[in-house]
Amino acid sequence: MSLLRLPPETLAQIFDYIGSSFFHEDLGRLAVCKQWFEFALPACFKCVTISQEILRSLITSEAMRKPSPLKRSLETLDLELRGCHYPYSSTAGPQDNAQESDVLNRPASNEALDGVLIKTWINVLNEDLAQLAIIAQQSHRLRTLRIRARSSSSPDSLDDPEDYLSLRTVQGFLSVENLSVLVLDLSICPFNPSGEQGGDLHICPTIGSLLHTLRTLHLRMHSICPDVLKPQVPDDNLKLSVMVINLSLITNEPGITSAAHSKRCGSPAGGLLQLKADIQEQAEALTARMTSPKIMRVLTHSLPQFEIQSLDVLTGKIMMLEDDMAWDEDGKMVMEESEPESEFPDDEFSSFSDD
Repeated sequence: MSLLRLPPETLAQIFDYIGSSFFHEDLGRLAVCKQWFEFALPACFKCVTISQEILRSLITSEAMRKPSPLKRSLETLDLELRGCHYPYSSTAGPQDNAQESDVLNRPASNEALDGVLIKTWINVLNEDLAQLAIIAQQSHRLRTLRIRARSSSSPDSLDDPEDYLSLRTVQGFLSVENLSVLVLDLSICPFNPSGEQGGDLHICPTIGSLLHTLRTLHLRMHSICPDVLKPQVPDDNLKLSVMVINLSLITNEPGITSAAHSKRCGSPAGGLLQLKADIQEQAEALTARMTSPKIMRVLTHSLPQFEIQSLDVLTGKIMMLEDDMAWDEDGKMVMEESEPESEFPDDEFSSFSDD
């Protein structure tokens, strides 16, 4: 009996079992026949990883001019942003700047990036992300959202903009309903496009409003406060079981080691030690409202070794994590917590380049 002669509901289960990775390895596997494609495409778009290069191609594709298959199928979205990967020449003539798409695909150059072209790249990236956020909001099966945004790791890109991600863009993705897993790893500092002081600068309450559906929460942000762990609804049966707040901004990029920690939203009064204590206190209060807490961690790094320390909120124990370990892994137990307070000013970053 031919596979495609099976009942549609059986075929759907088979393709769902095959999973997205099978098609991501070779997109040619989608094109067996028309009937095959109808079942393969939803499976392909069930779990997707999107970089800024893929995003640009997606937004400008013909598929975006039709009802997007992402809306019907998307369950897991991984957004991987790695800074400005399109170094454009500052000597380009006006004719080269006619279209934004040309700017995004300009060949690499070792010359300094022109400010106008950088601004264009940032604007186009955030417009593309805003469209993707709308698709995510309309994807009713979406349950897992991971956003990782870092500065460029290229040694020739030290002058690349680090504030290329708009806070309004992040807010758009946080409008997705019914998320079970949320990972925000924003080692860059998102900017406020309006330039105004206000709600756009404080996304912690928005994250807190998602706690009533989340089961896993991993956060690393330049600015953070205990509001991320304050549910916005009176629910004492939260399904959240895994929570990790990483206050260390070390990203283990080749050749660069950052000594910075996250800062408190708004006034930085109290420094890192107070911020960590307040987040730990709120995490303990949150634990009392969780039905089955399993992992509750707060991460910092010590100086001068830059060792990652993991405080287990549930037990009070402190573990040392190796560089290649996940945030929620169990590391080597230590007797005392090393002093994490940075010896550098709170508003500065220190980086050391290896020769």
